[in-house]
Amino acid sequence: MSTPAILVESVRKKFWRGQRHGSVRDAVASWFGMGAGRSAESRLPSSEFWALDDLNFRVEPGEAFGIIGPNGAGKSTTLKLLAGIMRPTAGTISIRGRVSALIEVGAGFHPDLTGRENVYLNASILGMPRSEVGRKFDEIVDFAGIRDFLDTPIKRYSSGMYARLGFAVAAHVDPEVLLVDEVLSVGDRVFRAKCMDKMRAFLKQGVAIVFVSHDLSAVSTFCDRGMVLASGKTVYAGPGSQAVAHYHEACAEKWMLPAAKSQALATVEGLRFFETDGTAGRAFRAREPVRIQFDVRFGMNMPHPSFGLTLLRASDRLCVFETSSTRMHCECPPATTGSVRRVRYQIHLNVPPGEYCVGYHVRDRDELRYAAICDDAARLMVLGEPVSGGIVDLAAHVEIETPEATAVETAAASV
Repeated sequence: MSTPAILVESVRKKFWRGQRHGSVRDAVASWFGMGAGRSAESRLPSSEFWALDDLNFRVEPGEAFGIIGPNGAGKSTTLKLLAGIMRPTAGTISIRGRVSALIEVGAGFHPDLTGRENVYLNASILGMPRSEVGRKFDEIVDFAGIRDFLDTPIKRYSSGMYARLGFAVAAHVDPEVLLVDEVLSVGDRVFRAKCMDKMRAFLKQGVAIVFVSHDLSAVSTFCDRGMVLASGKTVYAGPGSQAVAHYHEACAEKWMLPAAKSQALATVEGLRFFETDGTAGRAFRAREPVRIQFDVRFGMNMPHPSFGLTLLRASDRLCVFETSSTRMHCECPPATTGSVRRVRYQIHLNVPPGEYCVGYHVRDRDELRYAAICDDAARLMVLGEPVSGGIVDLAAHVEIETPEATAVETAAASV
């Protein structure tokens, strides 16, 4: 087996709620990982919690490894451990080669210094000699596209300009390991595409990339493998496209009402699809209307029931459409324990042909957590010949004609 670029074994990271350390002894013990083996197996005091618990993974040279999960899952903590900004409480992290990290907007920059000065500062922090920065300076500036603002203090930069400059520096360090957080999301569409092209070039050169993002489409298409974190634990590790499906499950668990795991607070039954004439089916023509119907049986009193609908592309779990009765200003009378509500949605299948996952959620309008949620309750097939790409079908119409002036010129040329 080849030597991995990154090897993470049995890593745990403990944090304190409120006060960072109770004593100097605690601070020293945390910094050097002292006593971690014993405390890792015991129940933590209420003032402490595991941000990461028994994390294990490896990333090979030339591989893109995605990390996804709900907010607070431990993604950014993982990157900070890999970057050496933090040390694990327990476990080991081995990284082979020069590491370049783009973790937070503005990380490694000084707000009172100019863009020019910060290029040298940030590059030196990443381990690039000043002479090398000088040779690559123009390349960095051109990639970032901030030449007109080089001598402006970066505290006056927008978040997008911060991100462009940060990625430009990180990309020209010639890394063997590149760590990229959600920071790219603040850049414009053209720059994000430019960054993705640069990272694909890195992969061909054997650079290992750890990519953290909430852009599930980017993770499924760019990453060879992915890992889903939830509450500091790995709930899935495998192909990037499959990781996206487990991400949705992890998010559903996070936002379920506490009692929902032990009793049914709401049960969804009889999810079916109908054509406009009432014919039930599972396959429908593209651009045609379809009625989606399901019954909700309540196991609790709910003052303001709200019913959601989602449509995900089955191949990569990309969300194509989602809404709720509340968003559509459709009010439902209060529900009591044991009562049933029938929900009917009608949508037009303005999507490319293929297989789609239909999901639902049930919650009180004024509550954040769900009484019931499922993003793959049934599968729906959209039939037809693909005439477009993307995630929606905009029913495009095209015409091609020869302008009159051009026709006259063509006729003259033929004489």
